[in-house]
Amino acid sequence: MYTESRAIYYGKGTRNEYRLTRFGQNFPYLKENNIDDILIIIKNLNDTYEGFVIYKKNISLFKLKSGYSEDNFNTIIVNQDDCKEIIPHEYEIEFPPEEYSPEELSQEHEEIRQKPFRPKAHILSLLGDELIKSPVMAIYELIKNAYDADAKKVDVNFNNIDLSGKAFISIEDDGIGMTSEIIENVWLEPGSDFRKPVDTSTSLRKIVKSPLYHRVPMGEKGIGRFAVHKLGTEIILITRPLLITKDESDNILTTSLANYEVHLSINWDSFGQSKHLSDIPVTWKIKKDHTTFKFKDKSGTYIELRGLKENWTKGMAKELKGQTISMLSPRLEEDKFKINLTFDNQWLQDSPSTKELLEEAPYKITVFVDQALNVTFEYEFSLKNNDKIGKRIIRKDKHYDKNIKSALRPYLRTLYEQQGFDNIEIELLLQDFDKDFKSLPFGSLLFEFYSYDLDATSMRDYSSDNRLTKAILKEHAGIKVFKGDMRVFDYGEKGNDWLGIDLERIQNKEWFSNNQNIGYIYLDPEESISLVEKTNREGFIHNKAFDFFYLVLRYLLTEFKNIRSTDRSRWLNYNRKVAEKNFESRINSFKELVQNSEIDTDDKKTRLIKEAEKLEEKYEEDTKVLLIPAGVGMTASVALHEIEKLVPRMEETVSQSLLDKDILKEQVAELKLYTEGIISVLRKGGNENIDLGSTIKRAINNYKFKLSDRNIKVNVDLDESMGSLKVERRFLTTILMNLIDNSIYWLDTVYRDERLIYIKSFENNNIPTVVIADNGPGFKDDISEIIQPFFSRKDDGIGIGLYLVDTIMMKYGKFDIVDEFEANKIGIPKNYNGAIVKLVFNKK
Repeated sequence: MYTESRAIYYGKGTRNEYRLTRFGQNFPYLKENNIDDILIIIKNLNDTYEGFVIYKKNISLFKLKSGYSEDNFNTIIVNQDDCKEIIPHEYEIEFPPEEYSPEELSQEHEEIRQKPFRPKAHILSLLGDELIKSPVMAIYELIKNAYDADAKKVDVNFNNIDLSGKAFISIEDDGIGMTSEIIENVWLEPGSDFRKPVDTSTSLRKIVKSPLYHRVPMGEKGIGRFAVHKLGTEIILITRPLLITKDESDNILTTSLANYEVHLSINWDSFGQSKHLSDIPVTWKIKKDHTTFKFKDKSGTYIELRGLKENWTKGMAKELKGQTISMLSPRLEEDKFKINLTFDNQWLQDSPSTKELLEEAPYKITVFVDQALNVTFEYEFSLKNNDKIGKRIIRKDKHYDKNIKSALRPYLRTLYEQQGFDNIEIELLLQDFDKDFKSLPFGSLLFEFYSYDLDATSMRDYSSDNRLTKAILKEHAGIKVFKGDMRVFDYGEKGNDWLGIDLERIQNKEWFSNNQNIGYIYLDPEESISLVEKTNREGFIHNKAFDFFYLVLRYLLTEFKNIRSTDRSRWLNYNRKVAEKNFESRINSFKELVQNSEIDTDDKKTRLIKEAEKLEEKYEEDTKVLLIPAGVGMTASVALHEIEKLVPRMEETVSQSLLDKDILKEQVAELKLYTEGIISVLRKGGNENIDLGSTIKRAINNYKFKLSDRNIKVNVDLDESMGSLKVERRFLTTILMNLIDNSIYWLDTVYRDERLIYIKSFENNNIPTVVIADNGPGFKDDISEIIQPFFSRKDDGIGIGLYLVDTIMMKYGKFDIVDEFEANKIGIPKNYNGAIVKLVFNKK
């Protein structure tokens, strides 16, 4: 038995300790029955390790033979090369015996008894009622059974539904049916792995495709058949099988209808709590008289449910209709598999369809992500009823059609932080990702997304019927997931914001709400076997495959959000008929209007202009007041995040019996560095002559540990003769920190032998200039877009950083992007070919 672990020395910075990381993966001795056992790890001469488990019953013998006591446990024992000799072979790591030996059973001081589980008959009702949460899901389970049985259609009929006591539901398919042996050995065995048996070597389910159409089965838990418990108390099952013979290569040789039909009936009321399941036999008839067959010329299965547990209403019928439509992939060919749902009244008339609504969506994206994380991205913005604003189409664009493996690194970093790993562990995990990750564990995916704006003015530009649009969105909004032809519940259900879109909307108004979108995710059912559905049909189990699935979708949604917000702003501005002007230009326009007006006296003009100037001053003061907390918040978030991790290390240091003063001094120095970073932005100073070089170094120093953890090198080329600038220190520090923080984030999304940031200061015609460059991925957007408030391509970005930089620089000069030509002109080294920005200050 092996477990892949790693012993790491944490001697970086203020750390001085060893840790055993990742211990426990595929390790069988982390169970409740192993509590109080002893684990011994011994280092071999070749830098490998051997482990031994001493079961609690043998600890006394171990202590006697070894001479160790409780005081030796949880410690490192040095120079004990002969330790293995005192551990008898039978104590080496092995699985605890599943059965006790006769000698153990006869021990004088112990008595061990054995008895198999004897479930009460009531457990079948629990399986249906508790695991299947709604009648709609019960219908879905039965439809999936029909799909897995190679049916091309399934008829779901509600009969006498508004007649109390006479209502019943029937489900009939034209699949291959079930033989009497399958009824006995599969249908009557809860948890059977008939369709997806478990591969004992990998513990994953193997795929056994259907015989006729080679479908990957949707059912895998062996409990879907108990959906009938949720619907009614009486069941009649009639099935006639299609007999199929195959050759050694799994090719069909012959097919023939069985000469019999199986009739089975169950009354679930007889499965009460007083009897055991084994005491209630289920009987069925094998009929051979063709004249009595229900399926005379074909195979299939018919299920009839009576004693319904729900009093169905028109509202429930409409909900079921909507759910039934959404059970099948929109990409499924109509003649491949069809669900016919009927109520024997008029409840289902005029049910709206989503097809026309999808065509009207103002924003549409289609993204294909292959296993190697190569992306094909298509986007369209268009307004059906207003062609004056113009379309925007993104297709075959190298900025979007690319490999996104490196772009997922920040998302993975956030995930690992949430899982409790520290910075050193995270860097090791990301290194493993860079080196070892070759393909997505769930295969490829296709993502279709349709987004809408629901204010009256916007809907006028694209909707054929505002009320219908809102009604359909109310029923179908959300992001649904499909494995092959069938849907995975409960993604996309009402109120299930499983990708956290509404939470993003709260934090950033550029995000859209979950109820504004209809999305579809398509997975290959064979490739995506690692995404395992929960037994209660509430999505996938949260395993490693799901983590990557979630992160890929978060990346795609963030990309879409930024593209969408650009077109949304253009659309809103067109409808408002207002040109994009900043406050200063509008004040100047107002002054010009006053000067050119026919106001009768100069005194009145002067007074109006003075009032305008007061408004301008007030605006600048208010902007300043808002910029201070924004800058402080950004700086504090960096420092507090590091302080949060530093404090437990300081607590651990001072709790040691032998206090290490050198480590404590280093930790105090680290804490001081973070607090000074916050103070440098908090401290008032007004416009003053400040040394540019020292301010740049202060801003870099605020990121000292973050830069070190990510192995990012900062090169500084400062013109020491520049002298001082007349700016407010805290504002300049905030600007520089924002730009450095952006470089750090985006450098984390690329693979480089060296990750580099370059900061240069110089004067050009007496104009002070600072350039910040990196060798990251560079800008995808124009300067006019990246300085918009709430625009951010970061997964967790608020979108005020560059807006803050641009707003502050309006007071002191100009903020801009540097292109390749200008970078060469001002002497930026060639290897800094990522994002390059400049701060141009007013003349001295």
